[in-house]
Amino acid sequence: MYRYIKPIAGIIILYIFFVTAGCRARETSNAQAPTITPSIGRLMKQIDSGPVQGGTLALPVTAVDTLNPYKTTDRYVNYMNCLVFESLFVQIGEDRVKTWLVSSWESSEYTVWNFSLNKGVSFHNGSSLSAYDVKYSLELLQNSSNPFHNKDICDNFLQINVVDNYQIEITLKVPDPSFTSKLTFPILSRWTEDFDSTALAGTGPYQYDAKTEKQVTLKRFDNWWTKQPANLDAVVFKVYTETQMHDAFQNNETDVAFVRNVDFTKYQHRTDIGYQVFPDNQGNFIYVNPNGLFGQANRQDALFRYVTSRLNEMNLGQVLYFDEYSESPLDVDGFKQALVETGLSWNETQKLFTWRGSPLGTISIIIPKQDIQKLHTANFLVNILQDAGIKAQIHQSANTGEVNRFIRNGGYDLSPVTGEMRPWENLDDTLQRLQAELGYEKKNSYILPLYRNQQAMLYKNNIRGDKNAFFWNPYQGIETWYLPVMVESSLDDT
Repeated sequence: MYRYIKPIAGIIILYIFFVTAGCRARETSNAQAPTITPSIGRLMKQIDSGPVQGGTLALPVTAVDTLNPYKTTDRYVNYMNCLVFESLFVQIGEDRVKTWLVSSWESSEYTVWNFSLNKGVSFHNGSSLSAYDVKYSLELLQNSSNPFHNKDICDNFLQINVVDNYQIEITLKVPDPSFTSKLTFPILSRWTEDFDSTALAGTGPYQYDAKTEKQVTLKRFDNWWTKQPANLDAVVFKVYTETQMHDAFQNNETDVAFVRNVDFTKYQHRTDIGYQVFPDNQGNFIYVNPNGLFGQANRQDALFRYVTSRLNEMNLGQVLYFDEYSESPLDVDGFKQALVETGLSWNETQKLFTWRGSPLGTISIIIPKQDIQKLHTANFLVNILQDAGIKAQIHQSANTGEVNRFIRNGGYDLSPVTGEMRPWENLDDTLQRLQAELGYEKKNSYILPLYRNQQAMLYKNNIRGDKNAFFWNPYQGIETWYLPVMVESSLDDT
């Protein structure tokens, strides 16, 4: 037994020696070689101590047709131009403008308008803003193909007179009390040579820097006349189709996205994004044939009040209803009685209306094919008219152009239509314009305003600053946006 003690003890001693040596080797190795793994308990943290300068945002744009703000017909390019070009008055919301490049103004009986310009305003090309640039821009507006600015004001010009470098006087043919709200066209330097290059100069917080087929880059204009340069160093507009924009946002390729006709409440609990809902620029209306059953003013008034009382049955979700007829709605019995008072007769036995002893014919409702939104409205009209004893039938035409021809020719009774809402117009102005475009320049009462869709702008939650999006300029106030500073922080930091 004892003869094994010494070998066993030797083995134990050797084992202890090698283990100790190995530990020392590892200790030495750890002390000399740097680790390549990230430190445990560290992360990147946003420090938001207020507006700071720096950073770049990526925003979406569709294929850029031209950088010329007077020639583009693309609304996304127009959004981009809002960062580069400025106007005499700036649109800050629907039916709301404020002075911008104008320092003061006065008018005589809304016919003779005198405007004084801010001094010390520089274009991106280094030239100074003057009244001659304003006159030059008015001439561009007169020949503009851009649908985003009100070129109709040029038809009312009697005379444009440059008083001096900083004063311009405009005399109108017809008085216009709302003239200033229409002076939101972009001011360009009169020394402009190339209208489709990055040398195109405005006076805005950003200027063109580079352009490729895939993106347009804007850089901060440090000599912006407001004396407070924009916070972001640059803004990159990346080119996508409209259908790709939301995916680009989800994939972190862009910092904002636009969404329409969805349930916006699903964004309420998202912590990684912010959103702002605002009315769309498309209004939805019902157009009435002035030569049809509801062409009489008292009948169409009854129809409009009846439709308004039942609009909630359309289950449209998040839309903005017009309230022109909501103060005096009619239920189905009130609608019937109102029609009787217009000369129609109600046959209680047959549950239908008659006119001079004969049953009313079937009401025709015309819509373009494959337009789900208008089909929904048309079905709604069929159902509520049927409840009142009036038969109605939907006719689908090939496209919107053909529907408009039917409207001009009176080949229908009712038609759901969509029209653009323009920021310099009130609702009556929009209705008058739609009637002129559709061929019936009569009273506004032949068009029933129904509702406007809502849209939302989605933002990455690292974008700080006031967000005042509206349909004409979703980037309103972007010069105040900033990105918080990113610093490495310990999980244990308080």
